[in-house]
Amino acid sequence: MSTWSQWLILFRIHIRMLGVKTVVAARRSKLMTATIACFLVGYMVASYWLFREGLQYVAALPAAGALLSDRLIHVMFFCFLVMLVFSVAVTTYISLYRNRDTRWLLSLPLSHRTIFLWKCFESAAFSSWGLAFILAPLLLAFARMREVPPGFFLKTTLVLIVFLSLASALGALLLVTAVRWLNRRQIVIGLGVLAVFLIASAVRTGLQDREIVQETGLSAALTFQRVLHHTGITVNRALPGTWVAASIVDWTRPHRSYASALYPTLLVSHGLMAVLLLYFAGGRWFYSSWNRSFQHSAASALKRDRGKVPTAASVLARYPNPSFLAHLVGRPLAAISRKDFLTFFREPAQWVQFSLVFGLLAIYSSGLRQMNGEMEQPRDLYLVAFLNLAVCALALSTLTTRFVFPQFSLEGRRLWILAMSPLQLPSIVMQKFVTSTLGSGVLVIAILCISGYNLRIGLADSVFFASAVACLAIGLNGLAVGLGVLFPNLQESNAAKIVSGFGGTLCLVGSFIYILIFLLLLAYLRWDIFQSNTVDPEWYRSPSRQWGLLALLFLTFAVSAGPLFFSRKKLKRLEILRDL
Repeated sequence: MSTWSQWLILFRIHIRMLGVKTVVAARRSKLMTATIACFLVGYMVASYWLFREGLQYVAALPAAGALLSDRLIHVMFFCFLVMLVFSVAVTTYISLYRNRDTRWLLSLPLSHRTIFLWKCFESAAFSSWGLAFILAPLLLAFARMREVPPGFFLKTTLVLIVFLSLASALGALLLVTAVRWLNRRQIVIGLGVLAVFLIASAVRTGLQDREIVQETGLSAALTFQRVLHHTGITVNRALPGTWVAASIVDWTRPHRSYASALYPTLLVSHGLMAVLLLYFAGGRWFYSSWNRSFQHSAASALKRDRGKVPTAASVLARYPNPSFLAHLVGRPLAAISRKDFLTFFREPAQWVQFSLVFGLLAIYSSGLRQMNGEMEQPRDLYLVAFLNLAVCALALSTLTTRFVFPQFSLEGRRLWILAMSPLQLPSIVMQKFVTSTLGSGVLVIAILCISGYNLRIGLADSVFFASAVACLAIGLNGLAVGLGVLFPNLQESNAAKIVSGFGGTLCLVGSFIYILIFLLLLAYLRWDIFQSNTVDPEWYRSPSRQWGLLALLFLTFAVSAGPLFFSRKKLKRLEILRDL
């Protein structure tokens, strides 16, 4: 059989499996399925309205509206290109080199090239559907604002498919090249050098902007010039994101330019070339890179265990006294916490994404100092503070859904080992909730404190926003841990696939709804700032505001304790395994 025939067999099998799982989930959980469907439809409508209002506001700016609208499209596709390449690389790494499914497929009469191409397609599909879902209302609003002909949507759909395929192929090629030809130390050194370069470039640019503002002042012309300067990389003609953005923008204009034919053909030609390179890499590099990955893992394990034969005397000598954490929570919980900590940091696919998100948030928060001098009204300053809280909350919800929700499912077939430990499963679930809340909450609170210091809103209000994000961290982690137990997928070892299921979607939807209600209640508590443009330090003495605080605390308690309570009831049925 040819490679294409074998790939089609895998495709048909997985399509049937997906159809059966969808039908079973819809029949068993009709209410939840209807809730998620309503939320998705509501998101499409609300996002279309928001994008339309935002684009119309930008387009109405005198002398620069059309240019800024076009530049926003370029920036969006540049960000999507970077995100998709990184996401496909991480997902493909887990799917190819850290998944038992790949070992089973390699034992079947399938070619290595077929398995590699299928895993790349699978990772691309899991990574692309979210971006396509976000892009749809934005491009629809942009098209309606420009009053494009009906043929625009067909051309845009085709060029988006090619763009997503090209970006996904680039991510898979970078991954297999790195695994085949580079070792772990070289990859870490390369990432470290890249991080230092990016940080130095960001600091240098920030110092230059601050010097320019101090010397010349901040005018509208200077602000526009600096915005265009900082987004210059997004219009680089060597990037695929520029090709698709330029094509879409050109198709909305009444007079076509050379880009209407040049950039789409560039996308198609490079997309076909990327597929050919994937075909070549699947046959020549994949199996050797797979063996190399396992050789490095085995060598690292042997290196750690060489000369370390565990005896009773050596164990007692190594751990003469229990640690502080063991004294605090007991040795079993301390051991489980240490296991989760080491598992997280031994998997680059997890800590790299975690560090990237929080690093970007820290850099963004440190740049809020310049806004303090530009805003004279308290209403504008606190609006930025609330928007900053919303950004941190949304980032935290994404991380809890991505990393905290699949924790219970990732135990998989090793769940019986935990069930036979001195701890009960509900205690282990509570341990995961506490450790994830502390791990993510401390970082987000630190970022909010940095933001409050840069905005100079005062110690009391900095504590107010830090306390708010602490409540959000408790609620989001409780929701993610509880739903992760209620909707487990113990057969899957890929966290990205676990999150892409029904439970992960429900967790993300619930997190968004919780954040929205929480922020609305929080804005009600400080509505005097937006109404009278003055800061009242005694706002909490009002009875209505005290009721609002109670509502916030009750909402956080319900969101965090509710899923954890129902997860304990479900775990009681699993506890029967311990008596077998």
